Amino acid sequence: MPQEDVFNLCAARRSLLLGAGALGVAVLAGCGDGDDSAPSAGGGGASSAPAAAPTTGNPFDDNGTGGGGGDQVPSNALVAAGEVPVGGGVIVKDTVLVLQPTKGAFKAYDAACPHEGAIVDPPFDGNPVIMCPRHNSKFKVADGGKISGPAPRGLKGIKVSVKNGYVVQG
Repeated sequence: MPQEDVFNLCAARRSLLLGAGALGVAVLAGCGDGDDSAPSAGGGGASSAPAAAPTTGNPFDDNGTGGGGGDQVPSNALVAAGEVPVGGGVIVKDTVLVLQPTKGAFKAYDAACPHEGAIVDPPFDGNPVIMCPRHNSKFKVADGGKISGPAPRGLKGIKVSVKNGYVVQG
């Protein structure tokens, strides 16, 4: 049976942002002053700018290997609390749906639909329903429970809290 091609807005937006970030890095790499004899980060010599952490990509998608999050970012951080819209949610690490149903209250679920593993769409504007774009299974924002559709059960909850302004797992 042929697979239906379904447009996934979140995946399209993520691809667009990653492509724009890669283009920005390429442009910046080509904007040097032409002096290829610049000292390395550990070498001697003066530099007109301090060494900076990478500014592209999501610092939380590095599986704890550094990646520019800074010293204040907890090692189990999923996303900065301010990045999760009130009444909505975001997909982080390509597998976790982090929600903020009301200001300051955070929830998280495994973002893979239990039916066939498609990544669910985050709700927005206070919508109390999480939708799977592949076969329209519906889940409750409140507890991840199944409302309707072919999914055999609800979404698996992930325990989260807020630490240093970040939503952290555990």
